Amino acid sequence: MAAMLLALSTQRYDYINNPNTTDATIDELYDTTMAAIDWVPTSKAWTRIGYLELQRAKRATTPTDKTDHYLKADQAFTQALTISPMDSFTWARLTYTRLKTGGKEDGTAVAALRMSLLTGPYERNIAISQINYAISLWSQLTTAEQEDIRKKIRWIDTLEHRALVNLAKRNLNNIGITVEAMTKAPTKRFSRFIRDINKPS
Repeated sequence: MAAMLLALSTQRYDYINNPNTTDATIDELYDTTMAAIDWVPTSKAWTRIGYLELQRAKRATTPTDKTDHYLKADQAFTQALTISPMDSFTWARLTYTRLKTGGKEDGTAVAALRMSLLTGPYERNIAISQINYAISLWSQLTTAEQEDIRKKIRWIDTLEHRALVNLAKRNLNNIGITVEAMTKAPTKRFSRFIRDINKPS
């Protein structure tokens, strides 16, 4: 029981993204978290299984292994959402795994994104990710949804300006949509945005 509680501790999970964390530690966390799920299947536990599988995907050395772990992460996030369907963060992570596993083509990625936006329209911590996914799925959004994303871009610029600039600078498509959205921001904010996206990285 103590091992299960440790597996679910926030501090322990902070190590997941550390490149110095060994595969053995990842495996141990996975095993103890699954044991916790066997005891009490919580949304939190399933979400953490999803994060562990994302880390395994990052470490995988072949495309097949990467896809396999993304699919397992997708399954874990789906399980979490059956328990806690209003979790906008997990819907966002599900959008990511769907984008990695063919969801852009079959419509499941945009469906997950819509749920993330519905359950968390003003969640600062995932807004940049939601915008990023929305731009990737732009042609699948309705006109009204596209306008909502433009509004979200202008809103998050007031809170996470640097992160938005970094997102915009990733590619020309991102620049085009974010700049278009920012044209309706106050002049000073628009000028600042243009200035910052033109600065050398």
